Amino acid sequence: MLRAFGFALVAIIVLALVWYVATLPGHVTIDFGHYAATASTPIAILLLAIVVFVGVLIVGIIRALLRSPARLARRRMITRRNNADAASLRALSAMAAGDDRTASNHARIARQYAPDAPLTLYVAGESARRAGDHEAADAHFAALAQHRDAGFLGWRGLVHHRTQLSGNAAALAEAEAQARQAATAYPNSVWLRDQRVQLAVSQSNFADAARLATDKPARAALAIMASRTATSGPLAIDWARDAVRSAPNLAPAYLALYAAHERAGHLWRAQRALVAGWKAAPHPDLATAYLSTIKLPLDRARAAQKLANANPGHPESEALLAQTARAADLAGEAQRHAAKANGVAGARWVCAACETVHPEWQASCRKCGTIGSLAWITPPPDPTTTTLLPAPLPAD
Repeated sequence: MLRAFGFALVAIIVLALVWYVATLPGHVTIDFGHYAATASTPIAILLLAIVVFVGVLIVGIIRALLRSPARLARRRMITRRNNADAASLRALSAMAAGDDRTASNHARIARQYAPDAPLTLYVAGESARRAGDHEAADAHFAALAQHRDAGFLGWRGLVHHRTQLSGNAAALAEAEAQARQAATAYPNSVWLRDQRVQLAVSQSNFADAARLATDKPARAALAIMASRTATSGPLAIDWARDAVRSAPNLAPAYLALYAAHERAGHLWRAQRALVAGWKAAPHPDLATAYLSTIKLPLDRARAAQKLANANPGHPESEALLAQTARAADLAGEAQRHAAKANGVAGARWVCAACETVHPEWQASCRKCGTIGSLAWITPPPDPTTTTLLPAPLPAD
């Protein structure tokens, strides 16, 4: 209803305007040299409107003709880009399916249509990396890294490609430099931070790895290694303290603090670190370090009692007292404490991620590579060695 009313109102206004123009008095004369044209005012206004309309129409046609090559080129470019994107998506699907040969063919088609498109560069780099063409992979990823919006994908490809060249120190150093540049493109990338940690560890640069690590167990493990490899005593102490703060229940952190203080000549602080470690996380290595300078068995038993007083009743304390009492020929004491040890002898360093048993503590699991995953616990039974009960006999 409102639309009909609006149309009628517009029609009335137009008709009124036409009627007004048609009733205008007077004539319009135009001279062309020796020629003259005379028309009434309404006719002159109508002719002027026709001339303006025709002029606008001609200008529009000329502009369309002038723009047609650019429009055709743009349409052709869009068509080529769509074909390249379709080929790139097919290449990604082939990669996901593990068909590297098909992926390489689709990547080649994408390069024919749009060689500089970000998606094309990415699939071309990935297919070249999978095919072992390192030079082509680097070229594609480097070109992608210069893209304003997709630059991080290029840096990621370069870093990932470099890290796969295992054992190549130059490649690892270059990957580290590229990872630093990638951090400027996407500073909050969790993958990039973890990758930089792995790169630093692979180059034994534990201090940088510890600074980058955000997971506390990983930071503690890396700080221990940084303390062990520190170039100065104060720096070793600082890293060991950082390890203790990150993992207050990790015995190797206190051992690192003990070693750092002993290296700096702070013997009483070194002993205090061992006592603090025994109080927080008793471990046989702490006791070994604490008793290392004591030779006589009876003196070792007395010193062990002092250390055990930091965590009385703990199974490790009881196991230590039983061991030193046995060495000092204190059979009764040894038997009494051994009864309270509760099977501590079975504890090992076990990876929390894959349950791999390690003979001694290390910063990362030797099997799965997880940093800071080792814990001093009794390992779960090996299912391959578990003794099965015999099957029940059938009833008579």
